[in-house]
Amino acid sequence: MFERMTLSLAALLLSFPVHAEPDLSGIWMLAGRVTESDVQLTDAALRIQAEYDLLSDDPSLYCEPASTSRVWANPNVRIAFDQAPDRVEISYEFYDLRRDIPLGVPAEISGSPSTKNVAGTYFSKMGSSVAWYEGDHLLIETRNHSPGYIRTSRGIPQSENTVTTEKLWIEDGDLRLTLTYVDKTLFAAPFVLEHRFEKLKSTELPLYNCTDADYDWFEKLNAPATGESP
Repeated sequence: MFERMTLSLAALLLSFPVHAEPDLSGIWMLAGRVTESDVQLTDAALRIQAEYDLLSDDPSLYCEPASTSRVWANPNVRIAFDQAPDRVEISYEFYDLRRDIPLGVPAEISGSPSTKNVAGTYFSKMGSSVAWYEGDHLLIETRNHSPGYIRTSRGIPQSENTVTTEKLWIEDGDLRLTLTYVDKTLFAAPFVLEHRFEKLKSTELPLYNCTDADYDWFEKLNAPATGESP
């Protein structure tokens, strides 16, 4: 009897799917457009947005990431993962950023920024993160952001109250990311963005070597015609 029960229990356990931690190794690049939910801004967020000036307030002008969303959504740049037993490192070609994220629980989030560039400069707009695995998904929670912009083209803000959750998994050979922003001071409902990344044949991440930029091209594009070539 005991032997039959043991065999039955073993058969029951085998009937459940076994989920392994996702293997995110390789070099990835954004494929297609990022989709997003309707953004429902509070009055406080609308005031920040109304005061935003793309030509002077975008942190990208100074080679600084405006937010986690801005870094994930940048086209034509590569992203790489290094999964260790106690941490996950995400390397972005964009601005040569390196996110060093320990594995743990949200209560263990550090107060220090998790992201720096290869020169060693830390960026608090990227917040402080902790990661963990749930089945075949990697989850990352981030807090302690300094004010920045989730969407620099539209001035959608983030604040020190913003909490983000990144859910990453592999589906049909592609890397998928759902990025969720929660901040009751800015959003009447969570702001959710969906990404898809394709795996490249590249094996190395080149340096971006950003230098301070400006929007001179934008001003020229929108300048009134003068009859002279730009």
